[in-house]
Amino acid sequence: MPRPTMAPSTLTVDLLAQGIFHSLVAALFIEALVRSWAVEHPAQRVALRLVALAYPLLVFPALVLLFPQRGDEAFRDAALLSGRRWRDVPFLGLDLYLVFVICLAAAGLLLLLIDVVALLRTLRRGRPPPGRLDAPRTAALDAALAPLSPGGDRPPVVCLDRDLPSLFCAGVRRPTIYVTRGAIDLLDAGELRAALAHELAHLGRRDPARSWVMLGLRCAMWWNPTFQVLARALARDAERLADERGVGLGGDRLALASALLKLHRATGGLDARRTLLFGGALAGTLRRARSQDLEGRVRALIEPAPALLPLPWLRLGLAATSMTGLLYFVT
Repeated sequence: MPRPTMAPSTLTVDLLAQGIFHSLVAALFIEALVRSWAVEHPAQRVALRLVALAYPLLVFPALVLLFPQRGDEAFRDAALLSGRRWRDVPFLGLDLYLVFVICLAAAGLLLLLIDVVALLRTLRRGRPPPGRLDAPRTAALDAALAPLSPGGDRPPVVCLDRDLPSLFCAGVRRPTIYVTRGAIDLLDAGELRAALAHELAHLGRRDPARSWVMLGLRCAMWWNPTFQVLARALARDAERLADERGVGLGGDRLALASALLKLHRATGGLDARRTLLFGGALAGTLRRARSQDLEGRVRALIEPAPALLPLPWLRLGLAATSMTGLLYFVT
């Protein structure tokens, strides 16, 4: 007798559930490797987390298309983890499997909206017009940029007429470093040079364009909370990578740590704006998370520069292969 065909709605729920479960197992597997291998250098942490992020985008669809037998009942009995078993648990007449998937998808959407709504608010405010600096501020900025401009090639830097201290790199086609008048006033010479070197590292890697690509992938995977958390972890690692590359470009580790602390103290209270209708309830949690991220970056800068582990490509290949073999048995 032929096996009954799965209803489209049930198939959709199964695929969403498997995608979420696979992402979770992949993230935990990569995190276990990071800890067991003692991966400290942010470049290698970024590479490993990209492997985990690529799994739900590339490998999971390939498993579904190339190995349809994974959906058979006999395979589910031998699987390491089968989410469909939630259907066997009765609770007030509810389908716990469906409820569980809906709750996870809602969590993924919430994590995405927190960042998207905040981004839309920023874009709506617009970028302040470029300002003209007086002679002392111009001299301070030129002195900070001089060691970062080998051969006299000055990086693209635009000054903003704002009292709020801020430095950032923005622009997809022509990435540019923006520095406010308040930042020049707040930071001393070494701190300003280190902060500019950090932004120059972002510019060199074209991180603004990468961040927009990542945002597009997050929107495509809006239902996957693990993907959203991994994307945020990748962004934190990218900041640490810019810290290390900025130091290599001519910044001082301790000066950069000091600059980060000064900028955070001067602007930390402004990040408590509500980004959602219920954002006020999350403001304290988000502010503490930002403070913890900053603390981790400062601690890493105070310590000696992290070393790269040997055989990086072999480690990446081993991580991807072993992770795929493990997740083949998760349905």
